[in-house]
Amino acid sequence: MKTTLLSLVVAMMIPAISSAKVEDFNAMINENQNAQMQLRNELKEQMNETRQAQMPKKEMVEVAGAFDSSVNTPTKKAFTTYDKEMVHYRPSEDKQMNRLANEIKAADKSF
Repeated sequence: MKTTLLSLVVAMMIPAISSAKVEDFNAMINENQNAQMQLRNELKEQMNETRQAQMPKKEMVEVAGAFDSSVNTPTKKAFTTYDKEMVHYRPSEDKQMNRLANEIKAADKSF
């Protein structure tokens, strides 16, 4: 009777101990996964910080100097007058016909 009782107790203890070991193993796996996720997050943050530190910083550059001083340059009157104010001289009819005739003669000679 003692042996059957002992074998029965041992038979009941083995699955209980093995399930406890499996639960411990699962807990270790979960802890490892959590630690890996924390490491990954820390690495991502550090990489972002180093990338931002390595990016060239945009600095303000003065494009134009002091606006209170003026620069005077010589300009032609044609640049400062409106198109309506400009006087365009047209050649006379005779001069236009002579020019056209000369162009036609030059074109005929080239053929």
